[in-house]
Amino acid sequence: MIRKVFLVDALIDGPFSGVPTHVVFLDAPMDKFKMLSLANELGSSQTVYVLLHDQAAYLLRFFSQTHELPLGVHSCHAAAHLIYELGFSPPDDPLIFLTQEREVSASRVQSDQTKIKLTTHPINKMDQNNVNLYCDILGLNPKTVVWSAMTQNRQAIIAVDNTIQLRRLTPDATKLLNSGAMVLAVTSQDHGGSDYCLRCFASNLLNPEHQASGGIHRYLAPQWGRLLQKTRLQAKQLSHRGGLVQLDLSEPDFLIITAKSQTVLRADLVFEFTDEHASTPR
Repeated sequence: MIRKVFLVDALIDGPFSGVPTHVVFLDAPMDKFKMLSLANELGSSQTVYVLLHDQAAYLLRFFSQTHELPLGVHSCHAAAHLIYELGFSPPDDPLIFLTQEREVSASRVQSDQTKIKLTTHPINKMDQNNVNLYCDILGLNPKTVVWSAMTQNRQAIIAVDNTIQLRRLTPDATKLLNSGAMVLAVTSQDHGGSDYCLRCFASNLLNPEHQASGGIHRYLAPQWGRLLQKTRLQAKQLSHRGGLVQLDLSEPDFLIITAKSQTVLRADLVFEFTDEHASTPR
């Protein structure tokens, strides 16, 4: 059933940067429980399963170590990178990814670079009580907040006035876990080569900080685009590994995310994955 398993660094800013992502190619549909069990065994923040749906589209399913996700933007980049690298699709042909959230289009820019087209998402201004709450979690003075927002899927966004604060952040993991936010993204304008920087913290003790983020830019890029009066932006992730994306807002209500990926490992799964071997993920 499983042809190959790959480890790809997606949204990279140089060697061994970005977010390590496992990509699993399937010959036939796989049971959800088995996909979750294998994702837990592989141990990366996301594992994406790729199944050829027809000649023009691929079916993608995304798993963390504990649950299925409706969409993984960096995993889409990793999957597209491999599909082109392995010659499954001609380099000039666009790809269609069918996900639980929406249909996603992808294409190749150059040998190590792909782009993904997504709809942008609206944000709601955060009230002052929540600003104070998340500043307390981050150890920030609320007076340093430039703008703030809360998304519909419980992602909190705090924009601060300089990157020095961003680099020094050490959020209180317990407070974040109890805050109700799935993700706490902190961002600032960048004057060092990119347009804005970010860090993303999750209420997840397995992966407390995202090494590189894709989907959050559906909220960040439109806001920074308006503030900086730009339709083309570059965003840099200030995590331990670092990440880099190019963002294009020139088409209304859409965002094109362009990023580089690099294949790190190729492996065969030697374990015979039968029902009797399946176990409950930790």
